[in-house]
Amino acid sequence: MAFSRFISRRMVLGGVVLLIIGAVSFIRLQGKKVTGIPVERKDLLQTVVTTGRVTSLARVDVGSQILGSVAAVLVDSGDRVRAGQILIQLRDDEARAALDQAQAVVREQEERLKQIGNVDRPVSQQRVAEAEATLRQATSTYDRAQKLYDAGITSRADFDDAVRARDVAAGIVERERLQRSNSRPQGGDIKLVEARLSQARAAVDGARERLVRTVITAPGDGTVIGRKVEVGDVVQPGVPLLVLSRTGRTQITAQLDEKNLGLLRVGQTAVGSADAYPDRSFPARLVTVVPAVDPQRGTVEARCDVTEPPPYLVPDMTVSLEIEVARHARVLTVPSEAVRDASSAPWVMVARDGRAERQDISLGIRGSGSSEVKKGLKEGEIILSGAEKIAVGSRIRLQVAAADRRAGDKSNAH
Repeated sequence: MAFSRFISRRMVLGGVVLLIIGAVSFIRLQGKKVTGIPVERKDLLQTVVTTGRVTSLARVDVGSQILGSVAAVLVDSGDRVRAGQILIQLRDDEARAALDQAQAVVREQEERLKQIGNVDRPVSQQRVAEAEATLRQATSTYDRAQKLYDAGITSRADFDDAVRARDVAAGIVERERLQRSNSRPQGGDIKLVEARLSQARAAVDGARERLVRTVITAPGDGTVIGRKVEVGDVVQPGVPLLVLSRTGRTQITAQLDEKNLGLLRVGQTAVGSADAYPDRSFPARLVTVVPAVDPQRGTVEARCDVTEPPPYLVPDMTVSLEIEVARHARVLTVPSEAVRDASSAPWVMVARDGRAERQDISLGIRGSGSSEVKKGLKEGEIILSGAEKIAVGSRIRLQVAAADRRAGDKSNAH
């Protein structure tokens, strides 16, 4: 009886073992259970994400054009200013005194010019007339003295006196005529005074310009973003006193990894966001890609215009920038993590007839989580996740992934 029960238990155990061996063999014949992902068509967007800084093309250093002492500073950092608004006032007492002196010299030369025309010219004409009358009288006396001398009535001394009187009168006439000529509109005296008057007027212009330069004004509308001057400071030409950010064109300058150089094209759209305002964004456009690589950092410089900058953007602010480099509609896509050797000879593992097979493919643009397949696959084919450790040719048991677990369609290249 006991022996019979022992035999029965042995037979049951043997049956269980046989069932387990059969089940394991069956599973092995069916293959490893794996997750399959169907190849599907969808819109794919590729972007390059980077970090940049806000720059203003109208960043202006405001300084003095003359040496002077600061009398007043009328603005401070953060103030908004208008074109022509007074920013800094320099002491102007010396400049005003120089202007008054130059204007006095102008008035003096103008009066001298009037005097020549109203007084010197008539006097010169009168003196010429008098000298000519004296010369006529001296000539008449000379003629009589010569006749008397020739007749032996007068002495040689009387005749010589008549000659000298005539010559002196002739010299006076020439001198007075020259003086009259100088007082005429094209005469030497007029030209000399006019030259001095021109110099005096130029000195007035210079003094007035120096006075104007004691007032430093805003070159345009903008915001004061830097102040480097206080009342009483002695300022020199060329030294910045204030820094203005002019209202107008704003750019974002970013350094991108050189591997993205082939993806960038002028005119591409972008979206920016500031770390301080993460819930807000603004549009931008790529306008410049500097055709040079920084050998130290391996980067290229890109600049994006912000056509309508939001009020919270300020110079030197750090912003995130996402540049759209490619957009393809309704293309075949696979999860990027399923692609093996993507940078050299890309291929994927495909589920065919219950086995895992290798399939070489050709890639297009690459999105975040998804890559475009240009050759090698058809819509609806099932590929295996890159996380599956399956040897080529192995038997598999396929389970298709749910739609909400499949890869996305937007890139985030850096």
